[in-house]
Amino acid sequence: MNASNTQLFAGRRAMLKSVAAAAVCGVPMFNWAQLSGDRWRLLVNEAVTADLSISMLALRYRGWADYMGAQIRNKQVVVDPVIDIQNFVRQASAEQKPLVVFGKSVNQLAKLVRDGGYQPLVHRPEPYKAAFIVGKNSQIQTLQQLAGKRILMPDEFSATAAVGRAEIRRLNVREPYISHTRYQDSVAAQVAAGIAEAGLVNPTIAKKWAEAGGRVIGETQPVVNWSVLASPKASPEFVSKMTESLLAMNSQSTDILSEIGVKQWVKADRSEYLALLDYTRE
Repeated sequence: MNASNTQLFAGRRAMLKSVAAAAVCGVPMFNWAQLSGDRWRLLVNEAVTADLSISMLALRYRGWADYMGAQIRNKQVVVDPVIDIQNFVRQASAEQKPLVVFGKSVNQLAKLVRDGGYQPLVHRPEPYKAAFIVGKNSQIQTLQQLAGKRILMPDEFSATAAVGRAEIRRLNVREPYISHTRYQDSVAAQVAAGIAEAGLVNPTIAKKWAEAGGRVIGETQPVVNWSVLASPKASPEFVSKMTESLLAMNSQSTDILSEIGVKQWVKADRSEYLALLDYTRE
């Protein structure tokens, strides 16, 4: 890391300390309803991949927000991280809408596209597929054998749970007992402990599970992955320019992409989100 980057990260950490102090004192950092025309709002939700704090998410997305702000008229993009999925959807659907939304619960993003008028910009190129896991000594070999079994899924509003329910329905698995816990990691831990007979997790957890000796017995159908959306109020010129700028990151700003866990972007199409909702029946 060079000196300029070191200074940048030090500045971010100092900023986060002030955010935390303000929160403790009960003082909000920003009044979103009173953002000036020189400030844009980036609403972020990482779904249920990790138990991250608001300050950690603010730091993670600060570099990307600065990049976007520099692309069009040197605006300031303010990061608004939200951990709870339902709260994220409520904020995205409120009258005072963010200009840009990034999220990992793509089923919820798809509903913002279909029902809320949000405009898809880009998404991760790899399709998203959730995985069904069982213990290494389990007698369950196929998804059809999940009939009547205890299946643990993450947050019921997550994309993982949505596509898991869709696949169970598609295969006509009879009367599974489905329950939910908040985080993906908790699913794997409870399957390992024998509390659940099977679990549903994201690809990252599934890979770790298999490497540790557990078994993956099947995957869901592929759907569109993590996505960036523009406000329904965003102009065609903004949508075109921001899409172009985000795609340019693939070759010009790979370090910023890496910081948010993305290798590259591809252009998004509205039909991909409608297809996801056809699958999940949401």
